[in-house]
Amino acid sequence: MNGPARAPAGHGLLLAAALVAFGAIQVVAVLGPLHKPKHVLETDHRAYIAMAQAPPGRNEVPPPFAWRVAAPEAARALGRAGLDLNLAFWLLTHACLVGYLWTLHALLRASGADRAEAALGTALCGLLPGAVRWYSYQYWMTDPPALLLVTLGLLCVRTGREAWLPLLGVLGMATRETYVLVFAFHALAGVRRRGALRACARAALFALPGLAAAAWIRLRVAPRPDESLLATAAEALAFRGRYLFDNQLYFLTVASFGALLALALAFPRRTVRALRERPEDAGLLLGAYASLALANNTDRLLAYAAPALVLPALYALRAASGPRRPWAVGAAAALAVQVLLVARTPWRVEGVSLYLPADAWTAAAALLLLLAVRWAGRAARVDSAGAGP
Repeated sequence: MNGPARAPAGHGLLLAAALVAFGAIQVVAVLGPLHKPKHVLETDHRAYIAMAQAPPGRNEVPPPFAWRVAAPEAARALGRAGLDLNLAFWLLTHACLVGYLWTLHALLRASGADRAEAALGTALCGLLPGAVRWYSYQYWMTDPPALLLVTLGLLCVRTGREAWLPLLGVLGMATRETYVLVFAFHALAGVRRRGALRACARAALFALPGLAAAAWIRLRVAPRPDESLLATAAEALAFRGRYLFDNQLYFLTVASFGALLALALAFPRRTVRALRERPEDAGLLLGAYASLALANNTDRLLAYAAPALVLPALYALRAASGPRRPWAVGAAAALAVQVLLVARTPWRVEGVSLYLPADAWTAAAALLLLLAVRWAGRAARVDSAGAGP
């Protein structure tokens, strides 16, 4: 990829806003503007609404929801300022989604993507149903601010702005425990420069305020867990095992990443090499998959790993491009697969966040993209060899 030549930040912001609007319009077209909680055929959002209606310690919300205090508290503050509580959550969610994609665009630029590649990578992530559109539907969730804070943390690590990490750690851990992915990302990013021991010690020091905030919240709220982590993991893994060949394999791969996964797998050796060169990305990917052992949701948790797949996906398109195979053609094909994923993924169906049915059309399109990019890459190597002396 080319070096990260700076582009006007407004380009990324406009793209992020357009992608979020695209998802929101799909929801509004079905449910109307600012739909009520009862119109959502899920249950998790009820916990966050209850937390926004009553402060920590004065509600009956169980863990881990009760520990995710930042977003409900922010919505409650907006409510005290005079906003309707639903409107407060809606504004908070969509502002964070725009911020998340804008930050992702900046992360890709800082990682070496040129303007077109950064725009494509942002669009491929913005079209993931579990990363953006879902939260226009269930807009009371803590994931939009968590996605923003996690991506901001990744950006600070990659650009060397570590001074912001303690503050982001406090906000992140008060928003959602998924922020621990940034702590691991920070440690792994420093291994090449400082060695494993020093990198882990430095990352632990920067993580200390966030970990202390998480401990304080747990002590203050002091809910009693219904079951142990081992019991939760056993239940989640058993659930995935029961439905492995029904929908879980599809959910764990194509449904969660679409074209990103197809492109990354087109040249698996290149992808493995890229993850070796940036072990922090490998840690982010593995950490997000490991989190599935403690929850039944899939695509919403794997959305946190999308930044780790974007660069290998963009590398694949670059490798497959040539005079007879323009980059724009591959980019358009990848976007087409992602749009198909959006169109074929149901969202207003009871239990769909757990039991999303596998879609043969989307899987076939992703496979065709993988094969086409792989063939184009081989042709590009032949052309390059033929052009030699």
